[in-house]
Amino acid sequence: MEGTGMKRISLAIAFFGITAFVFASEELDVYSLMYRGAINVMERYAVLRNIAEAKISGAGSLYAEALAQLLSEQPNFKSSAEKEAADGAARLLSALLGESKYSAAAPDIWRVVQNFDNPLVKADALIAIGQTRSAELLPQVLKTLSDLNAHPTPDRDAGEKVAYGAVLALEKYRNIDGYAPVFFTATGWYSRRVKDQAMNTLPFIVDDPSQALSAIIRTGGYEVKLLALEKENESKAGAAAKASVALIGLEEGWRAATNDIKDRIMLSRLRKLSIDMLNKNESSAVSAVPLLEKSYMDGVDTEERIAAINALSRNKSDEAARALSSFLMVLNEKRRAGDITQEDERIVRAVIPAIGTNGNVLGRPALQAVEFQDWTNAVKLLAVESLKRIK
Repeated sequence: MEGTGMKRISLAIAFFGITAFVFASEELDVYSLMYRGAINVMERYAVLRNIAEAKISGAGSLYAEALAQLLSEQPNFKSSAEKEAADGAARLLSALLGESKYSAAAPDIWRVVQNFDNPLVKADALIAIGQTRSAELLPQVLKTLSDLNAHPTPDRDAGEKVAYGAVLALEKYRNIDGYAPVFFTATGWYSRRVKDQAMNTLPFIVDDPSQALSAIIRTGGYEVKLLALEKENESKAGAAAKASVALIGLEEGWRAATNDIKDRIMLSRLRKLSIDMLNKNESSAVSAVPLLEKSYMDGVDTEERIAAINALSRNKSDEAARALSSFLMVLNEKRRAGDITQEDERIVRAVIPAIGTNGNVLGRPALQAVEFQDWTNAVKLLAVESLKRIK
């Protein structure tokens, strides 16, 4: 009996499913006839709204047909009523085709961007293209946003609306090629609303933006370099990728030279973040060592010098061990000569544990020399503890 009951239930579900499908199909047929019988764009727009409200499935081909017809008739619309209805229909059809990911209609949706003047229509069409993820149209969306980023449009509000749509389109595409244009929207001439949306979109485009951000750090202005490095640090990129980008940041932080106080502060922040990322991601890149030595020798403040020491402690190359050892040897010599400063006292308390953390035997002689200098017992104890960590 239980098996018979289950069969009946299954048959009933199948029956109602078929009935629902037939009903939906018949309802779509009725609306299709109504649409094709409409005599002007206002009537057709009204029918399309009714179809959308009815949420009838399988209407994609009708929407695509309607959009093609709208585009063919659009140049002939003269009255404000016709133009208003055409704008509304274009926005509605773009949204419906985008939501259904009806990629076959993507070329016509792009024609909406090209042929309609209303920026909201253009924006909705761009978003719809992003939803379809049409590979053919990605270059056009990228160029649209890049061109807008280049300089403010005569009508700033209109330009911002189109840019907003392009940003959301690239969020839907999730293609790394969209990262740089959206990044430059976030740093561009736009209002806070558009820039914030661009900034919020960046994490959704790609998990590992290292390739795009590396290029930006190499070519951007000081503030842009720093922001790009911050985005890399916040991203889901792996440790190796983050360390590689951090190395580029540190190179740029020392390559540039400026007398502007604001820019010098920005470069210092760039170097400090780079060093922190090298430390956190335990980079052992040999090419980082000379840059970290420069931050130790010429850094803007003690904070940068100590950060460089800590990064070298994580770098397991012989070059890093030699650098740390040389720092301590110089400090030992200054202690012997009585030329030690208050900053040196602070630095030595960072260098000695760093040599222990590095763990390379090359650091042993400098640590052993601490015992024979006039350091405090606390400093000497640090050296003893660090020696224990060297195998």
